[in-house]
Amino acid sequence: MLATMGFILVIAMVVLIIRGKVALPPILIILPTIATFILGFAGYLVPPGEEEPAAMGVKMIIKTLQGYVSTGANQVLNTVALFTFAIVFFNILSDAGMFDAIVARAFKYIGNSIGVILFMTCLLATISHLDGSGATTWLITVPTMLPLFKKMKLPPTLLVLYVGLVSGVVNMLPWTSALARATAGVEGVEPHDVWVKLVVAQVVGLIILYVSCFIVGPMLQKKGYGMSDEEFAQMKDGLLHPEEPVLKVSKTVLYIDMAMTVIIVVALLLGWVNTNLAFMWGIAAALLLNCHGPKEMTAQIKKHGANALNMIMILFSIGMLVGTMKDSGMMQAMTNTLVSLVPEALSTHLMFIIACISAPLSMVVGSDSLYMIMTPIFASMSVAFGGTAISAVCASVIGACLAANLCLVAPTPYLALGLAGVEMKDNLKFCFLPTWGLSIILAIVAALAGAFPF
Repeated sequence: MLATMGFILVIAMVVLIIRGKVALPPILIILPTIATFILGFAGYLVPPGEEEPAAMGVKMIIKTLQGYVSTGANQVLNTVALFTFAIVFFNILSDAGMFDAIVARAFKYIGNSIGVILFMTCLLATISHLDGSGATTWLITVPTMLPLFKKMKLPPTLLVLYVGLVSGVVNMLPWTSALARATAGVEGVEPHDVWVKLVVAQVVGLIILYVSCFIVGPMLQKKGYGMSDEEFAQMKDGLLHPEEPVLKVSKTVLYIDMAMTVIIVVALLLGWVNTNLAFMWGIAAALLLNCHGPKEMTAQIKKHGANALNMIMILFSIGMLVGTMKDSGMMQAMTNTLVSLVPEALSTHLMFIIACISAPLSMVVGSDSLYMIMTPIFASMSVAFGGTAISAVCASVIGACLAANLCLVAPTPYLALGLAGVEMKDNLKFCFLPTWGLSIILAIVAALAGAFPF
């Protein structure tokens, strides 16, 4: 009964998420509550302080559910703190104009070459996605690069492909919402731990994408794509004069901001400090350096804290879901059932198989369903087969991050397509095979680096 209820719960949540008629927190809160009451009345749950399952009344079921919620909330606290401080940190630096300064400096040296234009697209997508926000990346990158692509007579689907793949690779950083959601439901696994396992694949992915610019560019130029030198000069002049930043700071402060960001990333990579403390220090320094007085500091926190609130609610809701499924015994029962169905010959290769299919899987069910519902089950299966929970998270993240812009049931891809003037059918035709191909290559690299076994 526990396994059956668990599968019903998972299917119901996936269907509701795909239909998109209800926001995530109600789905993640109400459905586990209903499941708990059904199992409690039927006598399949263990009452608090007891050792054997027994039928319970309403008050005892509520008390039992409160215990599940406490377990889940404690599990996601570190992730909530990380996401909150990181999102505000990067947005403060954005308002100070740090990212605009980097892009303007880079554009100063570009020439009339399609390869260089693609390279700059990758660079802009990399920088703008450091805060982990897909919407921000598209809102910055597409309006900046689309006029250039049009003048170069390049298809907008090419812009969507490069921005989607670069932001997908960058999205494996430990402070992004992808890793926050993927690890929230897996006990003992932190975003930083996953990043360390995937950093080799992440670096290889970025190298592949940046190098491909100078392979694809000349190929397109031979086919007649491009623009005149005069048109290019006019376009470049506009890009070198961005709008005034929200926060007025000196060039010295911008250089300090850049150095501070590099130091934080290096410190995280080398394991000198955990992600929560790094961004707590970072946000404190960013506020002191870039804001003039307490009023401006408070305004920045209020402005960007609101952006983090939605994800905070989702993460705590995930905590309730996972706490309920774990402590009630549903997750273990589901794992036992799935393990019994997997042929023994595939058991050691299961996580690699999941990594290879996670891109098309997330396209269909959505990254929310894959990260928050399926990944904890994959993690339990991995442990049952003698593996580790972190390998399941790595397997899910590899493809889902890259395929984020192909997801049929998420709002951000449609924002991206609307900005670029591309229809979803054209996006799928143009981007699916390159996306899936890159995800398989990175899955192989991650396996060789020890993220999960072949």
